[in-house]
Amino acid sequence: MLKYTTLLLLIATLFSVPASATELTGTPEELRAFLQSQVRTIVLRDDAEEVGSNDIAKITLVIRTQERELSLSLEANNRKREAVAAALAALGLDADDIKSSKYSASPQFGWFGSKPNNFEVVNKLVASVDNPTLFQEVAKIADGDDDISFGGVEFEHSEEDAFEQKVRDKAVDKILEQARYFEQKLGLRLKAVSFNYGNVLRARSDGFQYLEEVVMTGSRLQSATPEPAVSVPTFDEVVYRASASVTFEVIPAGG
Repeated sequence: MLKYTTLLLLIATLFSVPASATELTGTPEELRAFLQSQVRTIVLRDDAEEVGSNDIAKITLVIRTQERELSLSLEANNRKREAVAAALAALGLDADDIKSSKYSASPQFGWFGSKPNNFEVVNKLVASVDNPTLFQEVAKIADGDDDISFGGVEFEHSEEDAFEQKVRDKAVDKILEQARYFEQKLGLRLKAVSFNYGNVLRARSDGFQYLEEVVMTGSRLQSATPEPAVSVPTFDEVVYRASASVTFEVIPAGG
């Protein structure tokens, strides 16, 4: 429980006492009379944290074939892609877990001559898995064929949207708890007139990654995304942090 002297300091800050005033003194009744004699607003701020886990790994497999004719290279690549898709399905992946990403074809020239020596076709498949065992099995597919290579992995949290909303709600609930405290201690009523969601951050072992900022109307604001630190993402915990502020109108008791 906050002491009375601490309350005086908080009030001096929250109610924007003029710079010339260095101290608030008097009985609680005199203090209430001072606050009730003026139309004022205060801004209460707080933050919150929720912890989730990365539970989806999106693994890119690169399928690369070369033949003297473009049509032959395309056919070879399609056969290889179908074989990879069948191997992924045999691991238990559904069709929705296997997506084609990028597809390209380019002529390959030697040192001499204007005609290409062969044609290279590159296709990418993205396999989504939800546990380390499947991750290893998908990696084995790339290890067992010279035409298939590991193209990288991105980790995601399937409940990201729900956790973003949860951490915002938690920050606002903490602010409302503050407001109830001041209402009880000062005998005033606080009426919310506007609010602001600060930055929502998602933290991993490589630091914070900017997600979004929402202000009053819920519209997204453009903001620069910081360059992430180099790291190896895993099925690790994801820490969501959000800040919020609410502007309250101070209504005197009986007002």
